[in-house]
Amino acid sequence: MAMKTANLSEQIADHLGERIVRGALQPGARLPETELAAELEVSTNSLREAFRVLERRHLVEILPRRGARVCDISEEQVRELYDFLFLLLGELAERAASTWQPGELDDLVTVLPILERAHEAGDVRAGHQAVFEFLPLALRFARNHYMAESIRDLLPQLQRYSFIALTEETTEFDVSLGIFRRLLVNILGRDVEASSSDIREYGENQCRIVLRAVAKRKAA
Repeated sequence: MAMKTANLSEQIADHLGERIVRGALQPGARLPETELAAELEVSTNSLREAFRVLERRHLVEILPRRGARVCDISEEQVRELYDFLFLLLGELAERAASTWQPGELDDLVTVLPILERAHEAGDVRAGHQAVFEFLPLALRFARNHYMAESIRDLLPQLQRYSFIALTEETTEFDVSLGIFRRLLVNILGRDVEASSSDIREYGENQCRIVLRAVAKRKAA
C-alpha cells in the first residue's frame, strides 16, 4: 500500500487506526515493524513515528524491547473512558447550546440526514463514520484549546468502543439516532440542561453495550 510522503506518519497512523477501530487488528495483536513497513511500503522510522501517534490516541502501546501492540480493552478502561470523556462532551454540548452563533451549526445539521440515510440502509459503517466526522466539527464550541485537545486525543478510543457497540447490538443505532435528533433540537433551542442530558444518555447507553461485549468476549 503506497502512501504519499506528506504527513506520512499521520497517514500511516490513520490507516492502522482504522484497522484497529474496525477490529481487523485485534486487542493485544503485535505490530511487527519489518512486516508492516514492507506491507505499507514505508520506512521503519516512519512506522515508528506512526506508532507514537497511535500511542497518543490510546490505540497502541509501545513496550520497551518488545515493540508495539494494539491496546487491550478491559471493563475498567471502558468505564474510565466513558466516565471522563462524557463529562467533557456534556460540557461541550452545554457550551454549544449557550454560545452558538448564526452559521455555526449549519455543517453540523447536515450530519442528521446522512445518519438517517445510513440507518435506513442498515449501513452501520456509514453511520459510525458520520458520527465521528461530526464530533471534531463540534470542538469549535469548546472555546478552550486544552478542552478541545483533551477531547480530540480521546476520540479514537471512543471511536473504537463505539464501533463495538454498533456491531454488537443493532438497536444501538436506533437509540443513537434518536438521541442525536433530540440533541440537535435542544442545541438549536439553546436548552443547555437538555443538551447535556442527551450526551450523558448517549454515553451511558453505549457504555453498557460495550461492557456487555467485553464481558462476552472474556467469557468466550
